[in-house]
Amino acid sequence: MKTRFFIATALVSFTLSSTVSALTIDGNLSDWGVNPSTWAPASGIHYVIEDQTGSGGYYLDPGWGGQAYDAEAIYTTIIGSTLYIALATGHNPNTVQNPANNSFGAGDFAIDFGKNGIFDLGINIVHNGTNANADPLQMSGGVYKNPVWNYGLWNSSGAYDPGHPDRAHPTHMQSGTHIGNATIATGSATGYGSKSSDLHYFYEMSLDLSLLWSAGWDGNPFNINWTENCANDSIVVDPPFHVPEPSSLALLGITLLGLRSMRRRS
Repeated sequence: MKTRFFIATALVSFTLSSTVSALTIDGNLSDWGVNPSTWAPASGIHYVIEDQTGSGGYYLDPGWGGQAYDAEAIYTTIIGSTLYIALATGHNPNTVQNPANNSFGAGDFAIDFGKNGIFDLGINIVHNGTNANADPLQMSGGVYKNPVWNYGLWNSSGAYDPGHPDRAHPTHMQSGTHIGNATIATGSATGYGSKSSDLHYFYEMSLDLSLLWSAGWDGNPFNINWTENCANDSIVVDPPFHVPEPSSLALLGITLLGLRSMRRRS
């Protein structure tokens, strides 16, 4: 009986729970259980919803730019050793990065270990343009540690101030050390949110937690940030916790084998 108790305790301590048993990376949010009317996902998914409307046809808040630069919702979960992220936005991933024509491409996903304002890991979203501000990395889904970030057009008070941008919401990476790749897909659909006739765009991705460990993650809480290259609207989500480090998982396997052996001898 004691052996069974110890095994059950270990499994409970090291198991990450989610009501979503599997996710397919195809740019479709149906397997996340997202309700088209409310944006709410299936139970167990961590999420933030920001489908807001305002006067003058501007759907987003905070920021400017209307539906074309609106971040609607962001989702995350951990299944086994894989981190999953999904984003819904009014911003077309194929938008050209050309600030001279008031066009700003998709930003990268930024991960802040410890939630201390230092964005330690980036997942690249390729944005092409007609000038030097085009994506210097050119690797869709590339995962980079120690990234150097660009920032948007607005200061922390929400005023137009490109010289003093809000550093709480990095836009895209200038450089970084490539350590691996996420699996990533995009898609689009109507029928979602308070403006169901609008075409919404979806990012969906997965990456192995080993990439976070190799980038210096210590197992503490982190958040995931996304915005466009102008930072007109941004959105942040915190994944579920706690996640054991790889060495702990290996130790768990050895412990369970030992307990099984003890049970047989008894």
